[in-house]
Amino acid sequence: MVDVKLSGGDVALDSSGNTVYVSGSDERFQRALLCLTVPRGSFVYDRALGTRSLGLDKKRTELLFEEALTRCPGARACVTDRSGDAVTVQLTIDGESRTEEVRWYGNL
Repeated sequence: MVDVKLSGGDVALDSSGNTVYVSGSDERFQRALLCLTVPRGSFVYDRALGTRSLGLDKKRTELLFEEALTRCPGARACVTDRSGDAVTVQLTIDGESRTEEVRWYGNL
């Protein structure tokens, strides 16, 4: 699949002002991160997209992330650090892993 690249919560543009696209594993990781960072119910076109909240501890946060990732087959999130509204996760999709920081802005 191909998707519009997101950067800093907005559509990424190249130096000419054209939309940048992502595909392959970059697109799958972007989709998974979107599921982890969007508060569930906030996306008007799909109220089931996103994470309900962050758990009070690492294990609860991982369970909530796993629930959000049901839309991304083959994706798993392992929380490696939790500090306030920032969570560091080891995100694995189809055997490829990346460390990502997730900032969640919904109600904790």
